[in-house]
Amino acid sequence: MLIFFGLILIYVVSLIIVFGYYVKKGGKLSKTVYTENLKLGDNSNPEFKVFIGGDSIATGVGANSFEKSTAGRLANYLAKNNKVTLINEAENGAKMIDVLNGKGPQERQDLIILIVSSNDLLRLTNLKNFEDATKKVLEKYSKLADKLIIAGPGRVFHPSIIPIPLRFIYKLKAPEYASIIAEEARKYPNVVHISPLKPPVDFSKYEDVYSSDRFHPNDEGHRLWFDMIKTVL
Repeated sequence: MLIFFGLILIYVVSLIIVFGYYVKKGGKLSKTVYTENLKLGDNSNPEFKVFIGGDSIATGVGANSFEKSTAGRLANYLAKNNKVTLINEAENGAKMIDVLNGKGPQERQDLIILIVSSNDLLRLTNLKNFEDATKKVLEKYSKLADKLIIAGPGRVFHPSIIPIPLRFIYKLKAPEYASIIAEEARKYPNVVHISPLKPPVDFSKYEDVYSSDRFHPNDEGHRLWFDMIKTVL
């Protein structure tokens, strides 16, 4: 019996050490973000205003360059046929309530993209509070754009760095957060919800999607998020 509990203790301590190591790497990784506000595309093309908000997926944590980030890929894709004005007000760690209280666009946009709710799932935000914040976010932002895309929550139960017991909890709770967003999004004709839990692309076509902290997406992971969003552009 003592051997059994000793093994459990060793496992738990090892888990804490490994988790702490990757959390530290994640902290360093998060210092590099790609939240440029810029203009792209040929001036002879029609103007297209894009606002991006949300969490570290939207800030580009883990990408090796702006062009490889989700926002950068979106901006360059849209700039092929448009003169794009991009505003990115995303913040690392943002939850739904942060998007509600954060800085929004100062004028009407052609497209708003919000990548949010992964941190709500990660921190197990109270579902009633999450629902209230989601309602207010969609009410606020749906009035500010011709089209609003809201994506999330991510599959936070998938990264190997997440302890197994937490993976089980996150996988169990994830559909509850996703269903709240989906239900509220259906109330607005110009709002589209993308759920990575039921991805519009084949995940098996993407290789290792995690960066050095084994949690945030790498270039391939950002390509995956971009491809999911591209399906509804």
